[in-house]
Formats: sequence, structure tokens, C-alpha cells
Amino acid sequence: AVRCHRFAALGKDGKPLPTPSPIRDVLRIDHVPTPTIDSTHDRNNVLISAHYAGIQYPDFLQAQGLYQIKPPLPYTPGMDVVGLVVDKGSDVSDDRIRIGDRVYANTALCPSGGGGLGALAEMISVSSDAVFPVPDELHMSSVANLGRNYCAAYHSLKVIGNVGPGDLVLVDGASGGVGMASVELAKAMGAKVIAGVSRVDKGTLPSMAG
Repeated sequence: AVRCHRFAALGKDGKPLPTPSPIRDVLRIDHVPTPTIDSTHDRNNVLISAHYAGIQYPDFLQAQGLYQIKPPLPYTPGMDVVGLVVDKGSDVSDDRIRIGDRVYANTALCPSGGGGLGALAEMISVSSDAVFPVPDELHMSSVANLGRNYCAAYHSLKVIGNVGPGDLVLVDGASGGVGMASVELAKAMGAKVIAGVSRVDKGTLPSMAG
């Protein structure tokens, strides 16, 4: 697993450093115990063999020690993972998740909290509440960054903005991951979208997204 052993932007006293360390200097590949499904404590968990993991800006902030949730060190980063179910707890019904299913997990949605951890590992045990099926027609790599992009976009558009048909939505930074997700979702909600980009050539991808 990838493990973060210290925060890149903080000193040992927890105060900000004048110059943050490169992220690569605080990460290390470690051998860690392979998680299992405990019949007593993990009845609602799913064990996933990871095929792809998403890496986004929140992971970078967390490794710097600047994210709103600061996990105890050392920790395994990663909020988004896609893979195959290899085991599950007794409370997880076959109607929802079966062994062998292709799934996406958003670890930030786990009821236990923690700010989203653990995806940068070969195997991860995660609450079934944070696990969703991946349709067969989608390549698993295409949903690896789903949570950091689409969840953020949906929260802004629907939970905060209550966007609906006929609304006008301006998406600034529309060529980035969250920006393109916002364009796509706003169009799906029936809104008229203006995509803001810093250069003309950056307008191609937002146009394709919606």
C-alpha cells in the first residue's frame, strides 16, 4: 500500500513549514496486513481487490496536512477505488452486491468517517454503504475519479444550487475534472451552461462534456 508518513506542509510541531516538502518525500510503498472480513465487526463491509484508484486534489491536500480532516499518521491515502468484490460481510445481501461484482467505492462516504482513506492499496475493506456497482459497458478506469469530480459537482449544483430546467449555470474552470462534471450534470438537469476557460483551446473538452 501507499502510505503517508508525515505531512508535507507541516513540521513536527504541527506548524506550517516555510517551504512544503514534495509529496513524493512523504509517501512510501509499505507492506501492510491484507484486510479480511471479520464475521463480528465487518458484517456490513465489502472486501475489494483494487484495479484502479483515483488521485485528486483532496488527496494532495491531505498529504500536505492541509485538508479539513487530518488522519493519524501513517495512513493509506485514497478516496476512490474501483475493483472486484472478493468477500463480503453477512449483512450484505446478494441483491445488492455479489462476490465477483465490479464496483466503485467512495471511501469518503463511509459512516465511520475518516475523510476518505485506504484506496491506494491492493485490497481494501470498506462499508457497503460506500460501494456502488459499475455497469458492464463502462471500463473500470473510467469511473476511478468519479467521487472527487461528480460528487463535488452534484453537491454544488443540486444540494446547494438546486439547479433545474431552464436555469443558467456558469462553470468557471470548466476544463478541469470537476468543471467538466459540472457541465455534464448541469446539462442533464436541463440547465443552459456557460463554460468558462482561461484559453480558447481549453474549450474543446467542456464542449464534449455537454
